[in-house]
Amino acid sequence: MSQKEKAMDTYKMADEFIDLANRMLTAEGKELEDVGAAIRYAAARFSSHEVAYRSSDLAAEKKDAVDWYTSHFNEMLNENFDQHIEHIAAEKEKTAAENH
Repeated sequence: MSQKEKAMDTYKMADEFIDLANRMLTAEGKELEDVGAAIRYAAARFSSHEVAYRSSDLAAEKKDAVDWYTSHFNEMLNENFDQHIEHIAAEKEKTAAENH
């Protein structure tokens, strides 16, 4: 599988989690903050499981793993914030153009 195909597969899987979260919000009436907290907890729990499964010395590898996951989460979070900022700006421009 190429890097591009792997990335697309990752995004597709992420979209499945987002679809589940959206169903929790709409069909089950869960609160946005609670769904967000559950996703973050699940990500932390599964990530620690991933490291533990592959580790020969989890206690020794914990700090490096936490640093790696924190760095990657930070990159992904910033990327998604930037996408939201761009989307909001485009919507404001569209609304302004429609009102003139």
